[in-house]
Amino acid sequence: MTVRLAAKLFVGAALTLSVQMANAQVSGQTSNLTPAQISAFQTNPGQLLGQFPDGGPGLTSQIADLASADKNTVASIISLARNANEDQRKAIAQGLATAAKAYASANDPASANKIQQDVVASGLPELQKAYAEAAGDTGTAAAGGGGGGGGGGGPTASGPPSGGQNGGNAPNGSTFASNGFSLTRGSGIGGITPVSPF
Repeated sequence: MTVRLAAKLFVGAALTLSVQMANAQVSGQTSNLTPAQISAFQTNPGQLLGQFPDGGPGLTSQIADLASADKNTVASIISLARNANEDQRKAIAQGLATAAKAYASANDPASANKIQQDVVASGLPELQKAYAEAAGDTGTAAAGGGGGGGGGGGPTASGPPSGGQNGGNAPNGSTFASNGFSLTRGSGIGGITPVSPF
């Protein structure tokens, strides 16, 4: 009886663990990362920057695996990007975009949108731009920006873009018909007598 109880507890624990892991992962994808590797990243995210000083596909793959394996790693990944160089940020953005696409294709748009929102909230323009380029149609809706320099810019929180005041005079509309001119009626314009086509 003790053996049966132990077996039932073992099976129950295994099922619970597999359900938790399935909930944390992108549906239909298996991660190359073990829970211990995910935990090691969460404990020391900076080790990835030391491992991939030039960014590249290796860092992109690690970021995509981490974000796909456990949604809770995205906040640490965004924090990691703050200390990354430009090449590393590009690789991080590409990895996050890959994960967002995986979530979107696995019919989990909420998780894809959450990644996008976290990228936008990062305040890192280089990361936002690289993410938008890599994400394509799942790119950030709010990561767009105003123009550079002082010439008009994009929308603000209080309304549409304002490009400054226009000092010119705007036309008041067509006055041709209201002045009684007609091409077929026979009235003259400036001393010219029109010829009726009829």
